[in-house]
Formats: sequence, C-alpha cells, structure tokens
Amino acid sequence: MDGFQLDTKIYFEVIRQTTKDLKGIRDVSVKDRAKDFVKSAMGRSVRTKDPLFWPAGMLMLGLVEARRSLIEKLAKEEGADALVEEIDSVILKHLNVWKGKYGAKVDYIDDALAGVAVVRLYKQSYDEKLRNACKITADKIYAYLQNAARDKTGTIVYNSDRDLGNVFADGTGMVSMFLAAYGEAFEVKEALDISALQLLNFKKYGMDSRTGLPYHGYSLEGTAVKKGVLSWGRAAGWLIMGLAEFAAVMESYALEGKTGPDLNVVSKLVTWYRELSVNLASYQKPDGGFAWQVQAVDGPLDTSATGMILYGLMRPENHEAPEVEKSLTALLESIVDGKVEKTLSSCDDFGVHYQSYGHYPWGQGAVLAVLATL
Repeated sequence: MDGFQLDTKIYFEVIRQTTKDLKGIRDVSVKDRAKDFVKSAMGRSVRTKDPLFWPAGMLMLGLVEARRSLIEKLAKEEGADALVEEIDSVILKHLNVWKGKYGAKVDYIDDALAGVAVVRLYKQSYDEKLRNACKITADKIYAYLQNAARDKTGTIVYNSDRDLGNVFADGTGMVSMFLAAYGEAFEVKEALDISALQLLNFKKYGMDSRTGLPYHGYSLEGTAVKKGVLSWGRAAGWLIMGLAEFAAVMESYALEGKTGPDLNVVSKLVTWYRELSVNLASYQKPDGGFAWQVQAVDGPLDTSATGMILYGLMRPENHEAPEVEKSLTALLESIVDGKVEKTLSSCDDFGVHYQSYGHYPWGQGAVLAVLATL
C-alpha cells in the first residue's frame, strides 16, 4: 500500500458525484417505472419508495466515510470544508424526506445499511440537529430489527413478506454490521449479541465446506438447503463487511476493557473474519479487482463487489490485511468524471444476476467508502 497514491482531484469528484446520486436516488424515469411494473407482475423484486433502502444506504455509507477522511486527513485541502458541509446537508435533507414523505417508517431489514451510516455520522458530528436526526433514525431501525421475523435459530430472515425461511448474505451482512455499530455507539449489549448470532448462523449454514466461500443464502425450512450462486461477489462483500464491523467493535472493546458477547464467540468470529479475508483476497483477478462471481477470476470486473470486499478487508483491525494495490488501481481506472462504472446491475433473487454493467449507487457508494480508508 505504500506505493499507492490516491489523486485528491479524482477523490473529490467521486464525493461530489455521490452527493448528486443521493439527491437524485428517488428520481425514477418513465422507462424504469415501466420495467418495474412488468417485473412486479412477474413476481420479481422491484425498487421501493423507501428512502433508506440499501442503495441509498450504500451512498450514505460512502459519504460518511468520506466525511471522516476529509476532516481527519484532508482538512488542509482546498474545498474539503465545503464538501463536509455538502455531505451534512444532503444527508440531513434525505433523512427529512424519509421523515416527511415516508412517515419515518422502517419497512425492510435493508434499511440497516443506512443505519450504519447514521450511527457513524452521529459519532462524527457536533451539530445537534444532525445528531438528533441520526439518533432517531438509528433507534427506529434497531426497534424494527428487534421485532423482525426470524427463523428457528434466531436469524433475521429476508423479505419475510414473501418467504419466511430465506436467509440472504445481504441481510446478514447489513444487519450484523448495523447491530455491531449501534451496540458500540449506544452501549447496547443485546445488539452485539444479536449481531454475533447472525454471523455464527451464517457460518454454520451458509458456507461451502470445500472452498470456505459463502453461498448467497440458505433456508432451514424443512430440509436445510444452501441457495444461490456460490461466492457471488456482493454476497461475499456483505458478509465480510458485517464480519469486519463486528471484529472492529470487539477490538475496541478489548482495548477499553468493556464486556461484550461471550469471549469464545468473539474469538471464533474474529478468527473467521481473518481467515475469510485471506481466502477472498486469493481470488483477486490477475489485473486487480473481483469478478461478479469471486471464483471467476477471468470474468468481468464488478466494481461493487470489489469495493465492498476491499472495504471489509482493509479495516485497521484486520491484522491479516492482504495486498490489494492492483485492485485499488482497477477501481480508479473504472471512474469517469467521478462516476464509478463497471458495476453489476441489481440481483432479483437467488441465482438471478443479469450480466449488465454500468453506473449504479451500490458501486458508487462502495468504492467511495473504500477510497475513504486510504
């Protein structure tokens, strides 16, 4: 990493584009509305009106991480202060839209990703109005998760209105990440315990015994079965992000002498985080980055999977952090005027991955988040 240099001009362009993407995330073209209508009629998932849904959450996470780096590392750079003000403004306006036009409802476990962002922002900001909005949002998400549908092992299930049994890596990653962050920030041990349980259950039921890589998900309804594509890139990204957050919080607890979940559980999950980090890093493409399916090293680059996985790998607490310089270069080469390109389009269900690549919020936010760690 010592030889990697991030161009500040490019980085600032990515931040500006991300604020623009968050401002316009609720704008849906007539063409896309028509596509959603057809997909809905076919029983497929479609975009929601929820302002906190995970694509917005990914943009918010990237912006909050960028905010931290602007203050801690780049405060002397021209334009840094203005970018911090812009990030605060766009996120506060977005939370006000959620409150005013959506009734401050939490309808999906996917909102947990936005929850991570507001917990981070609550800890960073000194503005009482912004902190209050963040705390209210985080508390509502936590209350929703406390009452969310669970399977027989206590794992929060995904899309419980459609299927009571499916556990997705998406949900496990977002939920465990939020609960770890929330539990630390507001000293809620129950949140940490639930976070650990989500990860332990996925380790037990959602991993491939030969490769040590995750399936997209699993179900314990009737006969236990693993579901979806093995080592789908974003599934691996969600999982490593959740594990990384839990490991980071536990490292902080250890240093401060705080009491968290059972030490055997902590040891098992932190060890798994480091082992999975090394395993995933071994599947980097020869020219850097990760393909849409991690093992497909000759497949096309997916900047969303790459950004998410690298964000998980590069936490300071990861003492086994691998060499990722080529992958970071691959991400930078995928940025055009601040826009992150080469992102795999949305996934509709287990095994439904359209091979369409372009500019999407989940790529933009994830790449900004990892660039902010440099």
